[in-house]
Amino acid sequence: MTEKLPRIATFRPVVLPDRRRVMMEMVVDNLPTVFANVSFSFPDMSPSPPEKPDPDAPSPYPDVVLSILNSQRREVASLLIVEHKEPHTSLTLHLRAPNDNEQYIARAEMTYQNNTLDVVEVPFTLQQAER
Repeated sequence: MTEKLPRIATFRPVVLPDRRRVMMEMVVDNLPTVFANVSFSFPDMSPSPPEKPDPDAPSPYPDVVLSILNSQRREVASLLIVEHKEPHTSLTLHLRAPNDNEQYIARAEMTYQNNTLDVVEVPFTLQQAER
């Protein structure tokens, strides 16, 4: 059976009332389940210490870049999530010089070992601020 690759299931920009911040809500499906960093030690029941994860093994988790592009497709805000592990994420990007009349694009790009797994783009305006 082929293992499913991680993918962006939902992605939604939420313009905050000050119209300077945009909360990026994202849901990711098919993230790997790895418990390598968690160990339970019961000294009286364990004949040997637990194995440590191999530091040279590549992480199974993808990286994600969240960004906001202006109408000329220039990046005006971005952040990088290294080894994204959370199925539900909500992070806020700040616009340095917001323009109420601008058509923006919220963009999420997921990569793993320099390969693009998924890209989602959602257009929005700052007029969509929640009240």
